[in-house]
Amino acid sequence: MACASLDLPAQALESASHKADLLLTQTRNLSSRARGYNQRVISESDALAEEVVGVSRALKRDLQAARVALQSDDRWEEVVNQLERAQGVLHGNGPAGDLRRYAKTRQPYVLSLLLGPSSNVVALRKDQSQQMKVDYHRFRNRSAYTMFAFAAVLQWGLRRTQALSESRDGVSMAPVLLVGVQLFVCWMLFYYVASALRESVLKLNGSHIRPWWIHHHYWAAGTSCLLLSLPVDSPTFRKAINGFLWWPMLQSVVILTQNRYQRRRMYTRIALGKNSTMDVVAGDGVGAHGQLVFLYPLLFLLQGLQVYLGGVMIKHSYWAMLRTEGYLNLENRDDDLWGNRGFFLAGCLMIFMAWNNFYNTVGSLVGLVAKKSKGGRRVTASVEDDD
Repeated sequence: MACASLDLPAQALESASHKADLLLTQTRNLSSRARGYNQRVISESDALAEEVVGVSRALKRDLQAARVALQSDDRWEEVVNQLERAQGVLHGNGPAGDLRRYAKTRQPYVLSLLLGPSSNVVALRKDQSQQMKVDYHRFRNRSAYTMFAFAAVLQWGLRRTQALSESRDGVSMAPVLLVGVQLFVCWMLFYYVASALRESVLKLNGSHIRPWWIHHHYWAAGTSCLLLSLPVDSPTFRKAINGFLWWPMLQSVVILTQNRYQRRRMYTRIALGKNSTMDVVAGDGVGAHGQLVFLYPLLFLLQGLQVYLGGVMIKHSYWAMLRTEGYLNLENRDDDLWGNRGFFLAGCLMIFMAWNNFYNTVGSLVGLVAKKSKGGRRVTASVEDDD
């Protein structure tokens, strides 16, 4: 019995040693397979990148030449159509998505600044890139509801505070609400930075987003930083922030409207091969009857409100920019120069963003009408040829 009990630990040790040898061999084989896989992926990726660059250059050259020839000879129309379809496949209308992501592309500035120039955010697996798009749309939806609710509560609270202050009846809760305004501006800063990052990543993965709609988030984030630097006890701040809150409320309505109209229309256009599977809801949209009737007026209304608010800020605070105090020495506390100067700069930024939003929205609308008109002319020409 004693010998048997002594043999058990020896057998357990031998079994454990055998399993350890097997696991060591298995992990070494797995590491060798992974190394071979990485080498194949790198080799194939380099070959794909070189071919994509070559095809892209050839398409651009031939399409430009064909369009020039089409101006003098209608027989070139079929060649142009074929080249445009080939360009659509290259840009994401094919089964593999946007092929340009396989080429060595330069990172957007914001990604290089925050993540480093060597970071790689391109997802080669289609399911991963699609999930990025789904997460982006969820982020927009959640942010729109948060933006509207936050701004509406602050708007109501500030109006109630003003009424109580004038009547001198009850507790106004003004300090708490002003802290809430600062928290809201912090959240807006987060929203614009996160939107810029997400849209930059999506653009690298094949989404067709106009550069301005990403740059707009940079300027909006800068405006949020400027508002955060203003003193909350400034009379100008308390007077101007009440009107400013209307802008994020209307912006949230526009975002929800975009999601309602554009996402439904986009699924149809993706199925027809007119949009890439990575295209997302953005400022320029995808064109639909509901969008033209309801969304574009809302966009123009939002831009008009931006101009109005910016003009009001400039009108009531431009005088502070003409004063010499506070530039090289400390300002008088009662003058509220920094508050007025901050809102003057914020007003200039609002008008600058509104003008660029308007310019790009009109450009998108003109491009949409031109594309429909071009498609209609081609359909008419093909019917006449059949007759």
